[in-house]
Amino acid sequence: MNSFDVEWAAAPEAVRRCLELAYEALVAGGLAVGSVLTGPGGAVVSEGRNRAYDDGPGGGPLRGTPLAHAEMNALGAARTGWDLSRLSLWSTQEPCSMCTAAAAFTGVGTVRYLAPDPWALTHGSGGSSGVAGMGRQSWLVAANVMFLRSVSAAAQGAEPETLVRCRELEPETAAVHDSLPPGLPVATEVRPWLANLWPAVCGAATARGHRVGA
Repeated sequence: MNSFDVEWAAAPEAVRRCLELAYEALVAGGLAVGSVLTGPGGAVVSEGRNRAYDDGPGGGPLRGTPLAHAEMNALGAARTGWDLSRLSLWSTQEPCSMCTAAAAFTGVGTVRYLAPDPWALTHGSGGSSGVAGMGRQSWLVAANVMFLRSVSAAAQGAEPETLVRCRELEPETAAVHDSLPPGLPVATEVRPWLANLWPAVCGAATARGHRVGA
């Protein structure tokens, strides 16, 4: 197997599924964020992706509303009788204050995320990676490249402030984003898209690690 296949296979199921869901949101023209709830053994028990900008059918009652964040959709797929204190909420990006409050209110045991939210960074939040023991920061870069592409693809006219500021705050990730062809990806699944981008992602992850001392 090549290096991408090795790292993909070694990643926790939650990491893989969050990235798959974020990519689904990206190719659908939405905000690229994916989220899952996992049980004590790490198996995914519910999931959701950002649907705040969805116009099509399906997607649940929150679809097309400001509440339809990935984490809210993952929590909305949980059942009232579940003991959420035994579960972990994963997301590709650091949850916003609404989703953090929802996780606390429902009693979720642990909240983990792959990358700081570029929008939050732009608006003054430091953020940090919620994935402990993952070594290189390749999943952080991968998650935020998708996020930035979803933001830039949806923009009309001037470049969005989030992308402009991330060129200053997260230059390695922004450089990978800027190397992509314009518009939305044509690959239907995240794996071939990421595999093609993997050398650039790994290079950016290494450079970012040196910059932040990780």
